[in-house]
Amino acid sequence: MFTEKPQVEVLSRNKERLLSLEKSGKFVFHGSPSLLPDLQPRQSVINDKKIGNPAVYATTFAEIAIFRSLINNQGIEDNSVSTFDFDKRGLSFGASRNLLDRARGKKGLVYVLDRQKFTNFSNIECQSFENNKPVEVIEVDFQDLPNDIEILDPENFKTTDIP
Repeated sequence: MFTEKPQVEVLSRNKERLLSLEKSGKFVFHGSPSLLPDLQPRQSVINDKKIGNPAVYATTFAEIAIFRSLINNQGIEDNSVSTFDFDKRGLSFGASRNLLDRARGKKGLVYVLDRQKFTNFSNIECQSFENNKPVEVIEVDFQDLPNDIEILDPENFKTTDIP
């Protein structure tokens, strides 16, 4: 397994702030490459299949939101893949090389949202069915990505079946 590990010796002020907000338990996080005045419910689609009702999806983990804000197919025309998970070993992340290479020059945005407006959706995601105005919006970049992102081959990546 080859992993990409951004060499970070000191946390950026912005990542430090996000991790502090996460630790408080009062907030959830939504990562995006786009600046938005508020987050509105959208239809979730995975593998071309609609999942659930339109909602604003967020996570209790700041690192997942950082990952999602930078590792996305914006500006990518080739096949790509990314994934994240949480299990007994903790958080894990994976992305195709082209997504990681593209993230090097990007800025992402992490929307900090009021936890009380969200209900749990899974062990790493929560959802809200109303518009959400962010409490704060924090800019992140490549150095803020989680360590040890597994490099995935989009041609050989198998997705999990969605019920």
